[in-house]
Amino acid sequence: MIKEYQVTMFCSTGAYRPASCIIKSEEIDLTDKVAKKKLVNQGVQKICAKRYWTSRDLQKYNYTKAKIREYDKEAIAKENAARYEAIKEAHYADGSWKKPKSKTTQSNEWLSWKKK
Repeated sequence: MIKEYQVTMFCSTGAYRPASCIIKSEEIDLTDKVAKKKLVNQGVQKICAKRYWTSRDLQKYNYTKAKIREYDKEAIAKENAARYEAIKEAHYADGSWKKPKSKTTQSNEWLSWKKK
C-alpha cells in the first residue's frame, strides 16, 4: 500500500528553518535503518530539486538533521489547532493579546457614536 511520508531537514545550529517535502512510497517500518536512509535520500533529492541546490549546499547551510513521519493531514491539522489554541490562551492570560469583542458589542458602540 502506498503511503505518504514527510521528510524534514533541520539546521544543526538550532535555528528554526526547516526544509521539508512529501515522499510517496510503499509502507515501510520506520525502525528499519536502511529503509529510513532510503527515504531520507529521496527527501534530500526532492528538497534540493525544489530549491535548486545540491546536496553539498544542504551541508553548507547546516541542514544535517532529518526527521521522518507519516503524513496524515487530519492528524496534523488537529495538532496545529491544539498548538494554536494553547498559544492563544497563553497570550490572553499574560495580556499581550486582547480578546476580540463580540459583533453585537461592536455594533452597539457604532450606534452610540452615531447618536452623538
